[in-house]
Amino acid sequence: MADRPKALDSVRLAARNAPIFRLYRRRDRLRATLCRVNVALGQADPQDPLTRRRVRELDTAAVLLGQARWNAERARATGDTAALKRARQAFSEGQRLADRLEALVADGSAEQATDRFPVLERAGTEIDHCQGVPLVPAITPVVVLRGSDEEMGAQYARQLAIIFGRWILRYGVRRLTADERVEVGRWEAVHDEHLPWLGRFVDGWVAGARAAGVDLDRASIMDLWVGHRPPATSWLDASSGLPELPPIACTSLAAWGDSTPDGALVAAATGDHELSYQVTVAAFPDDGHPFVHTVFSAAGTLPTVGPNWFFGHPGMSRSGLAYVHHGGGPKFLEPRHTWGYGLRRTPSVWHLLRYATSARDARETEQSWPIGDVGRGDQATVGGFYADADYAYVMEGRDDPAAVREAGLLGERDFLYANNSAMHPDAVHSEWMRRAPDGSWLWDREGGYRPAAPRGMTKSPGMLLKWLSGRMSTDELLVAGMQFAYWNSYHRNMFLRQMADTHHGRLDIEAMRAIYRTVGTAPTGSWAASVRRYRRTGEWSHISAAHASNAFVAVMKPSTGYYSLCTGPARRGAAPMSPDSAMIVRGETNAFWDLELSDTPTALVERAETLADQLLGQARDAAAGTTLAAEAATDVAGWLAAAQADTSSPRDVDGIEDLGRRVRAATRAQVRARQVLHLGDPPPGFAFPERQEPT
Repeated sequence: MADRPKALDSVRLAARNAPIFRLYRRRDRLRATLCRVNVALGQADPQDPLTRRRVRELDTAAVLLGQARWNAERARATGDTAALKRARQAFSEGQRLADRLEALVADGSAEQATDRFPVLERAGTEIDHCQGVPLVPAITPVVVLRGSDEEMGAQYARQLAIIFGRWILRYGVRRLTADERVEVGRWEAVHDEHLPWLGRFVDGWVAGARAAGVDLDRASIMDLWVGHRPPATSWLDASSGLPELPPIACTSLAAWGDSTPDGALVAAATGDHELSYQVTVAAFPDDGHPFVHTVFSAAGTLPTVGPNWFFGHPGMSRSGLAYVHHGGGPKFLEPRHTWGYGLRRTPSVWHLLRYATSARDARETEQSWPIGDVGRGDQATVGGFYADADYAYVMEGRDDPAAVREAGLLGERDFLYANNSAMHPDAVHSEWMRRAPDGSWLWDREGGYRPAAPRGMTKSPGMLLKWLSGRMSTDELLVAGMQFAYWNSYHRNMFLRQMADTHHGRLDIEAMRAIYRTVGTAPTGSWAASVRRYRRTGEWSHISAAHASNAFVAVMKPSTGYYSLCTGPARRGAAPMSPDSAMIVRGETNAFWDLELSDTPTALVERAETLADQLLGQARDAAAGTTLAAEAATDVAGWLAAAQADTSSPRDVDGIEDLGRRVRAATRAQVRARQVLHLGDPPPGFAFPERQEPT
């Protein structure tokens, strides 16, 4: 039991956090109820007045969920009992509204679910607040950086404060102990050796935060980028406390050559998790290539998940290189004796987008870097899915086995895809897979590895207690957790493979969007019974890469600089891919904003503004030519007014913070205009593919 913490310590940890764990259960119940309502609304006529009313009521409950999440996280982080009470109250109020809303939708009733709607205010920022709680924005903000490393670090901090408020500069920042400071220094030293710009960027961040009125300790900011704990020594990081069971989420597809109409690279990816304060960064450094990249959390840490060192995807550069996705993880393929200090994923991605000229260049550089902190998953070390117009690879393992997946290995024809599982046939030779009992795994070239028997949900207190008590070994826990994640990922691999094969030669930007509007299905009948069955057997329904826990969908074409992002699912009513992935996005838009990565930030901003003006004109014409019932007309008027306000904001300023404000106004206007256009003419998806036998 050397890889297992002392049982008494873990029991104390569980007891201390019991009130928070109970809140998480309430969170999951509320999310699932709202998700089921949203699935039903996705089947309704979007112009119907009752549908518009129900969407507004749904968003009201989602505001309560957001308030509850905020206060629960505050209670967890600080022990604030008043915040704990507020979280309980918001969860209770939200659940009452959600239950009533679900019943009314099921009955087809026109009765109101509520006549009380939240009052939202900006509170001196660019995002909505309700009763002092900053709500996660429904349209992902863009942060624009240019200049030296120090200048870009300062600009990042200042723009975060402008967008979200100064609180975000303290979010996730901790007071470090003396030992933790030593660890931060060790991690920083490795990054300084290979990525010398990072320290200068952090220096700028500290100065920018100070200029915004927030005095921060440099080591605490570096901690957000590199961490303060020694490298993991066991799979799932089990030796440091409760193990981090693997996620099942995130998807990606890239196509080029014969698979696309013009031979150019196109790619799409999703981040699959509960939406947080994410941002897209457009950087124009003094040296290296301009690049764009989306990070899941602007502050480098996610609620309930913890530090992720600014993990995110996809990204691309002016050189034509794309970072599509993390490549399916965790995979844990490298043997434990090679683990140690290395580079975190996002610093490595920013470095390669900035300095690499091709995917082959990126691969060579990645393979020269230390193996790193493999035991904490993909966000903790280098690797991933890179592509350009001629070549792509997915780095699943760098040593023993060296498992680098290229197109053709599994029969792909100028395309690659990845979800959250290993697909390379040599993965079975890894240390952890060799330790699994014989017959645990099956493999095929379309879906990669999957458990020999379907695996149900493993993220349960009962399983963790078995592990803590010694009745389950870490090897057994690892295999169970990975089989759960791989079983779901396998189905999404199959979905993307069938989409790529079916639409081969026609995989352009619009086809990529259509793929991510091709949703799966939720089980019919009792939700509770479906969840129990899933926990036992892993049986669900049709699983797609387009699902309720898409925190965003992004599509890009590096050769033209095209980068497009939809916050939340690209289609309303996307079914969850599992019970714990039943999520909801407040103010779901199902619409994309577009950027054109250029050589200068001014050009990027001006092109976004030109598109916003064009879309607003089209939206006005569409609205003028349509007669809508009251609720729909009210929504359209609100979207048009929001777009008009954003396109009317000052454009004769070009300081970097002004450019940031301008591009955020333009992208918001694009989305609002597209909401108007989509209401009368919803963009299509594809037919869900028939299940094929694997080979």
